[in-house]
Amino acid sequence: MTVVQTTLIRPRRGTGLLVAATLVSAAVPLSATAGPMSDTFQPDVFSTESALHQRTPELTDPRGRDCGLPPAALTLAAAVELALCRNPSTRAAWAAAHQQAAALGSAESAWLPSISATGEESRFYGEHVDVTGAAVSTPQNTRDAALNLSWTLYDFGARDGRIKSARHLLDAAAETAGSVSQQTIFNVVQSYYGVVAADAALMAAQTTETAGARSLEVARSLREGGVATLADVLQAETAYDQDVLTRVQADRAAKSARGTLAVAIGSPADQPLKLEADPVPAEVPALSARMSDLMAEAARQRPDLAAARAQRDAAEADVTVARAAGRPSISIGAGRDFVDTTGIPKQNYSLVGVTVTVPIFTGFNVGYGVRQAQAALEARKASAEQVRLQVSLDVWNAYYALDSANQQLTATATLTKTAENNQQVALGRYQSGVGTIIDVLTAQTAAANARQLRISAELSWQVSRTQLAFALGRLAGAAPLTAGAALP
Repeated sequence: MTVVQTTLIRPRRGTGLLVAATLVSAAVPLSATAGPMSDTFQPDVFSTESALHQRTPELTDPRGRDCGLPPAALTLAAAVELALCRNPSTRAAWAAAHQQAAALGSAESAWLPSISATGEESRFYGEHVDVTGAAVSTPQNTRDAALNLSWTLYDFGARDGRIKSARHLLDAAAETAGSVSQQTIFNVVQSYYGVVAADAALMAAQTTETAGARSLEVARSLREGGVATLADVLQAETAYDQDVLTRVQADRAAKSARGTLAVAIGSPADQPLKLEADPVPAEVPALSARMSDLMAEAARQRPDLAAARAQRDAAEADVTVARAAGRPSISIGAGRDFVDTTGIPKQNYSLVGVTVTVPIFTGFNVGYGVRQAQAALEARKASAEQVRLQVSLDVWNAYYALDSANQQLTATATLTKTAENNQQVALGRYQSGVGTIIDVLTAQTAAANARQLRISAELSWQVSRTQLAFALGRLAGAAPLTAGAALP
């Protein structure tokens, strides 16, 4: 039910005019509301900012932080901290959380009375009617001041419902800030190791290009000695030109990856970055956790699921508010007036009153408001269930993606060694006149593919373990991604 505010209306004697003292909400002293104020002078009476930070103990509020780039090489932890501080998506999520904290304070301010003060000074000229009803032309001065108070005593749960809804929405906003932060961390990890992989791919392409140049040199030498044919040289030249093209494409991909990382941490794409990445360990632990335990952990920790549930709870409170709109409300009003008018005795009096408002007919607005709130509740319930199902799918996919990445690391470790040895043997046989140029080029292609597969396997492992931490709701920072961090 809408809170009723009492407005004291007083006639001015001798003027026939009515002046209404408008009641305005004032949760702070009147002296503090005169004129614009900066944030420094806006008191947080209900400690809503503290309530927000209590809901986000593992996160750091970017407001007021110094987010400069470190002078040293950029570690993964430093990149994550920069993104949490500078990334626009993260800052926007925090701003929305601060906005909802203020909305909670606004809702809780309904427990306090509203106080307003008005003052006026006027002068009448020309013919007018005085208090006795006689027409006079003498100028008349009027000075008046009023202090009014309005306080809602009871409204059948409307006020409580609004506060409860605002608290749940603050829960949702805080959890959303956590969810956005974890998504930002995941994006930064992808971008960070994308740069590492792109740099490795460029080095691999340069290695392949060097091997191709060596093969071309050998083919030309053998042709000059009468051992190889022109076809051998042309095939070697073709393979070398392809290697050069691959290296050029890898160089472009490396530059693009750096731009993506720079934007992910909240810097322009042309920001020069030097990375200091941890190498992939020689041995990675096998996955051993039960899927049911991981699902339960994700259901407890995923901030997006918690946000969806908080929004559902807020919708339940909104149903209570909608129902209270059709019920009575009780408020108390008080005022103090002083009037000084020329030729009229001064007035100095106080007023106290109780107002009971009973809605009788609202054009069926209340009923439709309740229907609307109930439909919104059903939508929020369905949304929360959809998020719950998506969480389970995220855990499932992330677990088996990491399991596959572990196996790829083991397989590619052997593959790269074998391919490198095969390339050396093929080139030696060709130099000795035993092998063919086809054998050499085939071995070079196999070695190049093996190096790329190894790079992809290392990138997949770094991203997959991050994806699993994200799916479980653990990704509040870079700590779960350190070498000693325990993952299932």
